[in-house]
Amino acid sequence: MAKLRKKEAGFILSILLSGSLFAQSPRTLTLPEAIAEARQHNPVLRAEQLSIQSSLADVVTAGLRPNPVLNNQTLQLVKPSAFPENTGALNNRNRQVWWQLTTPVNVARKRQKAVALAEQGVELTRRNVAETERNLLLEVGNQWLDAWSARLRLDLILEARQNIDTLVTINQVRLRNQVITKTDLLRTQILADQYRLRSQTTRQEYQNQLLLLKRLLGTSDSLDVAVNDTTLAWTTGPADTLITRAHLRRADVRLAEQAMEVAVQNTRLQEALRAPQPEVGAIYNPQNSVPYVGFYGTLPLPFFNKNQGGIQKAKVQQEQTRQVADYTRLQVQTEVQTAYRSYLTQRGNIDRYAGILQQSEQILTSVRYAYLKGGTTIVDYLEAQRSWLDVQQTYLDAQEAYRRSLLQLWFVTGQMPILSR
Repeated sequence: MAKLRKKEAGFILSILLSGSLFAQSPRTLTLPEAIAEARQHNPVLRAEQLSIQSSLADVVTAGLRPNPVLNNQTLQLVKPSAFPENTGALNNRNRQVWWQLTTPVNVARKRQKAVALAEQGVELTRRNVAETERNLLLEVGNQWLDAWSARLRLDLILEARQNIDTLVTINQVRLRNQVITKTDLLRTQILADQYRLRSQTTRQEYQNQLLLLKRLLGTSDSLDVAVNDTTLAWTTGPADTLITRAHLRRADVRLAEQAMEVAVQNTRLQEALRAPQPEVGAIYNPQNSVPYVGFYGTLPLPFFNKNQGGIQKAKVQQEQTRQVADYTRLQVQTEVQTAYRSYLTQRGNIDRYAGILQQSEQILTSVRYAYLKGGTTIVDYLEAQRSWLDVQQTYLDAQEAYRRSLLQLWFVTGQMPILSR
C-alpha cells in the first residue's frame, strides 16, 4: 500500500511538473502579433480609451435642459387688531402667499450649439486616442526590433562560441599529439572564454528587451521573437504618393483638422452666448384669500456684458488651430521625405553587404582549413574568426537599421495599424 501511494504521488508530481513546464514555454511573437496585442492590452492605451466615454458624458451634460425654479414668498399679518372679524392668526385672510415658477429660455440655439460643441469634442478625443495609439505602436515596433536584434546577436555569438569550443577540443588533442604548442591552446581558450562571457551578457540583454516588450504588451507570459519575421516588406511608390497617403491616414493630421472644427464650433457658441438670457414663468398669488395669477419675465439688458472676452478668445483659438494644422501638414511632408530617403539608403547598404559576407565566409573557411593542415598559425586563424564575427555583427547592424527605416516609413505614412491586420 505504501509503495502504491508513493507511485501515485510520483505520478501526480510528474503531471504537475510537466504542466508547469508547458505553461512556461514561450510564445513566439511576430511584429504584427506584437502590435495587435499592444492595441488590445496595453494599460496606457486602455486607460486613454476611457476618455472617450468621459467625453460622451459631456454630450449628455450639454443636452440637459435647465431645471425650473420654484419661488415662494409668504407674508403674515402680525397685528391682531387688524385681523378681520372672527379670524385668527392662521386664517388665510390674514396672509399673502406668492408662488412663482420660472425657467430660462433657450435663445439663439445655445443648447443645440453646446451639444454640437460637445459632439465635436468626442470626435477630437477619439482622434487624440488614435494619435496616442499611433505613437504607442511605433514604440512597440522599436521595442520588438530591439528584442529581435538582441536575439540575433545572441545566436551569432553562440555560433562563434561553438566554433571556438570545437577548436579548443581539437587543439587539446593536437597538443597531446605534440602538433601545436601550449601557447596555441591557451590563445584559443582565451578567445573561447571571451565569447562565453559575451554570450552571457548578450543573453541577459535579450531577456531585458523581452521584459520591456512584455510591459508594453501588458502581458506576463513568457515571450520570444520570431527571428525570421519578414513583415516589414515595402512596395514603395513615388514620394508624392506617400505624402498624399500620409495626409489621409495619419492620426495627428486628422487630430489637427478636428481641433479646427472644435474651435469653429466653440466660436459659434460664444457668439450665441452674447445674447441675453431671458427667464419667464407664471405667478400664483393669493392675497388675503383672494387669488391672483400673473406672468413673470426678466431680460438682462446687454449694455456692458456681451461676452466680448469669450468671443475674442474663441477666435484666437481658431487661428491657433489653423496654424497648428498647417504646420502639421508641413511636418508630415518633411517626415515622409526624410524617412523615404533613409529607407533607400539602408536598402542599398543591405544589397552591398551580400558580397562582403560571402568573402568573409570564404576567408574563414580557407584559414581554418590551412590551420588544420598546418599551413598557417593560430594567430591567423583567430584573427580570421574575429574578423568574421565583426563582419557578421556589422551586417546585423545594417539589417537593424534597414528594418527601423522601414518601420519609420510605415509610421510616418500612418499605416502602422495595418500591420496588425
